[in-house]
Amino acid sequence: MPNKLKTRLKNIADISQQALLQLEIQVKNTITSNNENILTDNLSINEEQYQLNNEKLLNLLTKRQSLITQLFESYTQKQLSVELTMINEMVALDEQLTSLSQNNKQALAAQVTKLKKSSKVRNLYNKY
Repeated sequence: MPNKLKTRLKNIADISQQALLQLEIQVKNTITSNNENILTDNLSINEEQYQLNNEKLLNLLTKRQSLITQLFESYTQKQLSVELTMINEMVALDEQLTSLSQNNKQALAAQVTKLKKSSKVRNLYNKY
């Protein structure tokens, strides 16, 4: 039974690592687009890539959440304590995901602010 538990924990860790990679890509793309003036032609390509990245990330996180829920429904605390090292690794990965998600949220907020400012400038320019 612990072997099956170890396999489940390894699957969760693997999916968490994949989600971290996807989220890192997303954060980098968001920050890059905040720092560059993107041409209209490139914008549609970036949006398409962003959507694909977003879908992959959502699928990974949904699968991860499902596996974690199944894990805690299938095993008792005593059974889980046998693999405490792997549980702690899972918690550490969760903290990294949370931190990166927060970074992405801040980058997106900066992007929204930048867009609002540019639309205000455009509106003022159009008045004259």
